[in-house]
Amino acid sequence: MRRLNVRHAQVGECIKKSLFGLSRKPRNPELQPGELLLLQLEKHEAELLGKLESRIDFALVFDHLEHDPDGAVSRSYWPQAIQTWSYIVHCSAAVPTVPFSLELLNLSATYSGQQNPRYIVPEDEKIILRYLQWNLGEVPDPEKQVIPSSQLAQTFGTERTLKAIYNHDRIVTLRPPAKRLVTEQRYERNQSLADGLKSYYEHCCQVCGQDFRPVYGVSVADTHHIHYLEGRGARHQREHSCCLSESSSGDSHNKFSFQPSDINLRVSKRLARTIDPHRSFH
Repeated sequence: MRRLNVRHAQVGECIKKSLFGLSRKPRNPELQPGELLLLQLEKHEAELLGKLESRIDFALVFDHLEHDPDGAVSRSYWPQAIQTWSYIVHCSAAVPTVPFSLELLNLSATYSGQQNPRYIVPEDEKIILRYLQWNLGEVPDPEKQVIPSSQLAQTFGTERTLKAIYNHDRIVTLRPPAKRLVTEQRYERNQSLADGLKSYYEHCCQVCGQDFRPVYGVSVADTHHIHYLEGRGARHQREHSCCLSESSSGDSHNKFSFQPSDINLRVSKRLARTIDPHRSFH
């Protein structure tokens, strides 16, 4: 973990581009991919903005360094800047924090001064990590979250929790949404089987007998598998399917396990005969 001093006007640019310029290559130790870079507001600006107790709102996740010996790369990234930098820090994501200041924490070292970046020793990093909101990060990583999101207000208070959420919103505003490629296996279904069952039961629910047509003038029903196709040995056929109303359909998706004999509803005799009393619906 490192501390980077930044001006207020730089914070948004750092988040938007995931870039930062350095005059010297960090050593002892060198920056490692995945290392956190805390964006700390310069002290004089923190005083002017009333943020001495909340100088850090964001962190960047380091990815790699780009050498810029002649300043050409710096000018391409920051064409309006007068200065150029020998090294460009590229980051992979931004992470919001619960607002805090290093000088107010019980740390073993002082991290003041203008040196960029300033290395933070491991024992102090453990104290700081509780403020990082990985669950609200650009790429959420729940395994790294120290304080559960459900306990933020109880741990840091409602005002600081709300500011952490605002920090999340600022990242979303400045950065395009993260994307990932997902590959999944789907079972082929025959829509005609579902339509045929709905027609046979006249769009009435096999569980509660509900029929939307007399009240709303339209027929509404869903067809669901009694057991999931995956892992249960079920097949896409009549005996593994049932016709449900919207309310009963919601119960099935919420994985409520129920027996027809347990349902104290007015079910017509014709529909009741279609339900196997020994079969669990999910």
